Amino acid sequence: MTATDIPPPATWKVLLSPGQRGPVMLISSGVGMHAFNDLSIAATIPVAYADLGALARLPLAYALFFIGVVTGGLVSAALRARLGARRTGLAGATVFLTGVLLTALAGSGWVFALGRSLQGLSDGIIVALCYGMIPQLIRSDLVARVFSVEAVVWALAAGIGPLAGGYATELFGWRAAMLVCLPLVLVFFATVPAVLPRAGAEDPASRRPAGLPVVIALLGTLAFALPSALPGSTWPGLAIPLGLGLFALAFRTDRIRRTPFFPEGFFTPTPLGLAAWTNFLMPVAQAASSVFLALSLGAVFDLSPIWTGWILIALALSWSGTAMIVGGWNVDTRSRILRHGPFVQAAGLALTGLGLGTATLPLVVLGHALCGVAFGLVWGPVSEVVMRLTEETDRARVSSFLPTLQTTGFAVGAGLTGWIAGVSGLTERIGTEAASVLAVWGAAVVLALMAGGAARGVREAR
Repeated sequence: MTATDIPPPATWKVLLSPGQRGPVMLISSGVGMHAFNDLSIAATIPVAYADLGALARLPLAYALFFIGVVTGGLVSAALRARLGARRTGLAGATVFLTGVLLTALAGSGWVFALGRSLQGLSDGIIVALCYGMIPQLIRSDLVARVFSVEAVVWALAAGIGPLAGGYATELFGWRAAMLVCLPLVLVFFATVPAVLPRAGAEDPASRRPAGLPVVIALLGTLAFALPSALPGSTWPGLAIPLGLGLFALAFRTDRIRRTPFFPEGFFTPTPLGLAAWTNFLMPVAQAASSVFLALSLGAVFDLSPIWTGWILIALALSWSGTAMIVGGWNVDTRSRILRHGPFVQAAGLALTGLGLGTATLPLVVLGHALCGVAFGLVWGPVSEVVMRLTEETDRARVSSFLPTLQTTGFAVGAGLTGWIAGVSGLTERIGTEAASVLAVWGAAVVLALMAGGAARGVREAR
């Protein structure tokens, strides 16, 4: 080996070197579009549903969005194998544009939710595509730094997004706010042809047939939306364990196949399985704030969409700052520190609920920021652990499942918290009674502690 064959050290500067900057830009634009779409209208969706007279079904917009993301993530690898990476990316962006137009022109809460579901479907396809390309396009010693960069991109887009959406709502109305994400779509359209190959994935694992297990899993995701579609009733809450049962059946059915579709080892009592549980349970817990924090800030503190947007970026900024710091640590430190992340999240959710229940805004901001710190401590390191425990030939497929797994947690959480909110009367009593607030965020704390129990078992993966 000559001196010219030795790759340069894995520094931040190398990410901008020839052969790396193109893939980094592609992955960043895809993840950034997802992040901006996810949170740019976070402060505006409650305004839209109130104007459409459908506030009780607010969780449905989030549940269908997350379900769309899950569906897109599950089919992304198959689409890439059939259509090629380039056409898959362009098709996903086209579906996203359709969803944007539906939300902007919606005349009812149901149409709005349909538009959000199409946006989610596109996000699932694109983000899984981007993460699935990391092992193929990025040097292995740069993966940890790329995860840090993507966390920063996600956080910056999420930070700018609520502000842009809030200002658009204040100045032009909520329909205009639905369109603020369009520039990022154009950036993605321009980047895809320059970086992604026409051909499908070379990895045969990505061509594994989906079959019955994926159908069962998709039925499970639909079950998660039922409590949000029928607010105020207790019996739809049974759909949550039904959905989880269908997912368990899907994994069990898949494992007896000759070529499993889902990653082997997920949700088993092994370091890999516990890492998957951690990646799943933290979003389930965080869904309480994802769905109801913007609504609660307006009701409890009488804040405008602009000020609500400013507060929502506390999570984004703390996530990005933490991820940047964690990305510079060594592997052993990252593996150890991720075990504490869910407990930081539990503290943050407790402070958020306490702040809303007592009308103490600083507690809400502090709690929301702590939740961002928690995800910054966990998301990159736990994703790296999963990749490190996976066979090299299967890493592209497994890495594409990571964002899908996380979003499945948000889908489950949206359905669960939507049901708790409906039973406790959160949308009717918010701002006047604290009991419903404490019920929603108290359940979230319990879920975060469960994630902490799973994360402690990941220590064996060092």
